Parts: sequence; C-alpha cells; structure tokens
Amino acid sequence: MDIFDFSYKFPSTIEELDRFSGKDFEIFLFEFFKARGHKTRMTDDTYDKGIDLVVEMEDQDKIRRIGIQAKRWKSKVGANEIRSMLDGKEHYNLDEAWIVTTSDLTSAAITTAKNNRIEIINREYVKKFLEELKTMENVKFRESKSKTKPKKTIKASSEDAKSPLHKSLVDLRIKLAKKHDSFPVYLIYNNETIDELVEKKPKTLDELKSIKGFSDKKIELIGEDVINLLNTNVEINPEIKKELIVIRRKIYQFNKLKNQFSPFNDSTLYELAVKLPTSLIELSEIHGMNEEKIKLFGSYLISQIALLREKYNK
Repeated sequence: MDIFDFSYKFPSTIEELDRFSGKDFEIFLFEFFKARGHKTRMTDDTYDKGIDLVVEMEDQDKIRRIGIQAKRWKSKVGANEIRSMLDGKEHYNLDEAWIVTTSDLTSAAITTAKNNRIEIINREYVKKFLEELKTMENVKFRESKSKTKPKKTIKASSEDAKSPLHKSLVDLRIKLAKKHDSFPVYLIYNNETIDELVEKKPKTLDELKSIKGFSDKKIELIGEDVINLLNTNVEINPEIKKELIVIRRKIYQFNKLKNQFSPFNDSTLYELAVKLPTSLIELSEIHGMNEEKIKLFGSYLISQIALLREKYNK
C-alpha cells in the first residue's frame, strides 16, 4: 500500500456511511459528485444557510446550480431543516435544492419539500449512489473487514462506463425523474440499462424495445428523450454538420421563419447528420420534423442531403 496515496476512498455499504460524522458525510457527497465529473464546492460551515454543497451540472448548453443539504441522521429529517434551505437557495443563486439523507423525512418535511420544489434523496437513493460508484473507473474503496469484493454489475467496459455517453445518460435520468416526478431515479432506468444502452446504442424507438427495462409504456413516456440523446452522442462527420447548419440557415432565410433554429434545432440536426434520410418518409421519422415542416421544405432538405451523401460517399 502506498503511504503517499491520499486519494479519497469511498465506503462500499450504507452501514459504513451510518458510522460517518455529519462532516464526513458532506465530504462523501463532495467526492461523489466530483467523481461524477461535476464542479463541486463546500460552503462555509458558519454561514451555510442550510446549504452544505453547491454542485454545477452541465445540461447540454446550460449549467444547473444545485444546492445540497447533507444529513447523516438516524432519525427522520424534520420540516425545519427543509425550510432552512429556502434562504440558501436564494443566497447562492441556485436553480435547484436537494436534501440528501441516510435516513428519511417526516411527513411534514416531505410536504414542505414538495411545496418548495426541493428534491428528496433518501436512504434508498443514497444506496444507489454507492452502487453507481462500483460501476465507475478509478474509484477506490475503503478496505472492508470482511474483505468482500464489490459486486460486479457492469456489462459494458469500464471505458464505456466513464464515457461522455454514460455520463449523459445518468444526467438524463435525473432530468427525466424530475420531469415525471419519479423517485428514486432508478425507476426511470437502472445502471444495467445504461450499460446496455451504451453498448447497443439503439437509433430508433423500435430498436429501443430490445433494451431490457423498456416496456411500451416506458418508451411512450421517455423513449424519444433517450433516442434523441443517443443520436446526438453518435460521432458524426464535422463537415456534414457544418453543411447542415448552412442548409438550415438557407431554409430559415428563404422561408422567412422566426429564427435560424425554426427549421430544426441542434438535436434534430445531429439526427439528420447520423441518419442522412433519403426520402420524405424517412425524414418524417426524424424527431422534430413534423408534417408542416416537411411540406414547407422537406423536398429541398432531402435534395441537399442527397448531395451530402454523394459528396461524402455515404
């Protein structure tokens, strides 16, 4: 063992976290979000206004500032602790506030949190944090007295688990959980499903049906969000992307549309670059290309994509 190895070593079980002090739990969360690739800082203990950590999460072209109150408690967290976060949310200019606890909340605290749009991350959720750490590369754990090795749950390679796509799918899961009020977030899809998505990279809703955990109902609920993300993370020819941007600008100018993104947004642009549709029927299957747009400029777009296919031998 290297005596000069000062890297943080994570606990592997919730029982280990139960033995932490309150400050140790804050440090655990700080290291967890840092390992996830997020910019994280701890607030001043003497003037924290109910916020122990501030985490910055990238959401496509926007950065979400999230304030976290950490409670390593055995008893349930009360409503007063939730109320104390409200001043902190304004003080630190936060977009969101989360209460993260190794316990749970009283019924009054749950009501207060929901009324003030504060996300509840309870004991079961924290256990999932620990499970996720075991899927990540270069994460070290404290030595267990039982010498039990962490359970292997990864299908994809550790390189995939640390890929930008893997991280994007984890972040999308949080976003969708908030959108559909589904907590814990693993009800959206679990780590095993993320591994399979990274490995197989389905490109259509039909292909998504082959992924474990995606029922028809779930595909109807979140399928387009997932496919849209997967398609925007496929490596594309940057020259094709540039040319599609020029085509989009020409469509906007010729048709005198509201703005340059009116023909199609960047997500649709990526999907066009990946699939390069050859007909109006294929174009209609592209997310964001509705009947009105296809009628207005669909034939022109298909003719320009045909030129791109010929130019880049696609």
